[in-house]
Amino acid sequence: MTLASTLTMSTLPGTASGTEIDKATLLETLRRGEEAFLNSVAGVSETTCRQRPAEDRWSVFECAEHVAVAEEVMLGLVTGERKPRNAEEPKRDGRILRSGTDRSMRFDASDQSRPRGRFSTLAEAVAHFQAVRERTLRLVRETNEDLRATEVTHPHHVVGVISTYECLLLMGSHAERHALQIEEIKSSPAYRVGART
Repeated sequence: MTLASTLTMSTLPGTASGTEIDKATLLETLRRGEEAFLNSVAGVSETTCRQRPAEDRWSVFECAEHVAVAEEVMLGLVTGERKPRNAEEPKRDGRILRSGTDRSMRFDASDQSRPRGRFSTLAEAVAHFQAVRERTLRLVRETNEDLRATEVTHPHHVVGVISTYECLLLMGSHAERHALQIEEIKSSPAYRVGART
């Protein structure tokens, strides 16, 4: 791979700028996802966060770990080496945004972001997510490049190759999707019983 064929956030010339509408959409989606995720874990105790709704389902704690790790993985994609993207590639904005609120289909997490006990507490996982999300928001606020002009390969096979813009959009909808999952966990009988004990 030649230097000319790969680009990084720090080396792209600042001559091309994404539209202000794109930037505003990204910031709104990222903030909405962050707010939904933080609201979903608010008030969850360190004891009940480990309560699984069923043996084959994640706990709130495991969801939080996944969200925090996936956020870091995706930020690494958009700040690392990227390839120029063909302008003729279809845009998947709507599909990505819908995935944040449509829980009718389940997807297995990529190996990189599966829960593995990386954090000792829920608070630690949430703090990690917030720190990475702040870096993501700062990147979007400060960049002057056209984020649709480059692409990354997402580690999840369902996602595959997407534009840098779409990856950032996915970061917002991903947190929102798992906020909904956490609300489902909290409404499960197993969680409610655990919360009462």
